[in-house]
Amino acid sequence: MTSAADLEQSQQRLGDAVDRARMGEDRDLASRVRDTGERFVRQLFGALRLTRIHDLKNAVFDKPVQELCASLGTLEELLGAIHLVTVEGQVYINDVRVRLDERLDTAAQLGRELGRHDVGGMSFHSALDIPSMKLLVDAFGSEPAEENQRGALRARLEESGVSTVDLVGAYRFRIGDEPASVSNADTERVRDRAVSLVDATVDSLGADRMPNPLPVRRAVTELLELGDEADLLVENAKGSSAFGAHTLRISMLALVAGKQLGLPQATLQDLGVAAMFHDVGYSTREGATPATADAPAHPGYPPPYERHGAAGARVLLRQRGFHEAKILRALAALHHTRRFDDPGGRPSLFGRVIAVCEAYDALTVLGPKRCSPPEALACLWAERGRYFDPDVVQALMNGLGRFPPGTHVLVGRRAHAVVIGLPKDANSWARPRVRILEPNGKKGMAEGDVVDLAMTAHTVIFRG
Repeated sequence: MTSAADLEQSQQRLGDAVDRARMGEDRDLASRVRDTGERFVRQLFGALRLTRIHDLKNAVFDKPVQELCASLGTLEELLGAIHLVTVEGQVYINDVRVRLDERLDTAAQLGRELGRHDVGGMSFHSALDIPSMKLLVDAFGSEPAEENQRGALRARLEESGVSTVDLVGAYRFRIGDEPASVSNADTERVRDRAVSLVDATVDSLGADRMPNPLPVRRAVTELLELGDEADLLVENAKGSSAFGAHTLRISMLALVAGKQLGLPQATLQDLGVAAMFHDVGYSTREGATPATADAPAHPGYPPPYERHGAAGARVLLRQRGFHEAKILRALAALHHTRRFDDPGGRPSLFGRVIAVCEAYDALTVLGPKRCSPPEALACLWAERGRYFDPDVVQALMNGLGRFPPGTHVLVGRRAHAVVIGLPKDANSWARPRVRILEPNGKKGMAEGDVVDLAMTAHTVIFRG
């Protein structure tokens, strides 16, 4: 009879073997993606440059396009969906940086070729045949439209029948200790772009396509560069969906809590991306069926609340390969609906952070009985240790301050204002930046003025 010790030892050996296999698969996969990706990038750039010299009907295109299709087919076998991104003189295939000869400047030149059409990357959701690849090369080789270049190029591809290629805009990475490049004037642009990216991601996943975390990670990088800018927590992007606006608020709140928890920059990026993906389970359609001779197709329905976390984890696990960021995203989606004291085990850290942030958003924005931000924090505090991680609740309170963004206060006991700033230090924790809504005769104040209360002697009172 096998003893408990033998069983435990066997399980340990099995776990170690699986870990080694996963690590080996990751290294091997990354190496193969890097080699094939380098070939694909060189071939794509060469084909685009050829359009400057020859018409696509010229036989000189036949072999390069054939080789380009073969490389793309190999990448599809390795990765499923292929996400190519050009950014700041570098090229990434999914999460792998493609190494190219810097002397030839191929990466930067490819970025410029795509950038003519306001394109920073492409997602291939299936390999292209030779006619479709020629149409793609021809479209990129043509002169850009005068306005809305990326939209015009997308429309051209769809009209030509190339419907399995998505185009993404140009983003940038923040590298090392590089200073923040996003100014306050860029806040609206960052907000609008992040929300549109959320909506596009959900639409793509709803069409049964692979997750693409790279554009989302770049959007999170820009959100981090905004620093203490809190307008994103109180104002919605123009034309944003309710889902996109909610997702962006959760991401911002998660970053606020994560900073207070002392998470390093790379982990903050992972947390922000996980928050962006936490509700993607709603993009799935339960009960969907294809059309048959006897019945039309049924579109299905989004899963109910109690199942959307598991549905989201399944969607995110479809991304090929094993790596930490992917597992963190899947666990966040799976765990963000669970209680802190769940008898089945404590949820993951990202799941606990998102659970607190989502409850706060429900209390202040989405819930049927909404309350003020300070009252919402009081509700979370009352449930710490049961529904919510006490450390995360405390971190969110520390990060939002005594008067969180969106709180209505009286300045100087008379002027009605709304809080728009996050505390920068202990001095501003109870004296935030506010925007004056109604000066009510208060001297030196006008509607729309932004006042940093930490720099004034004005009293500030919670209005409720």
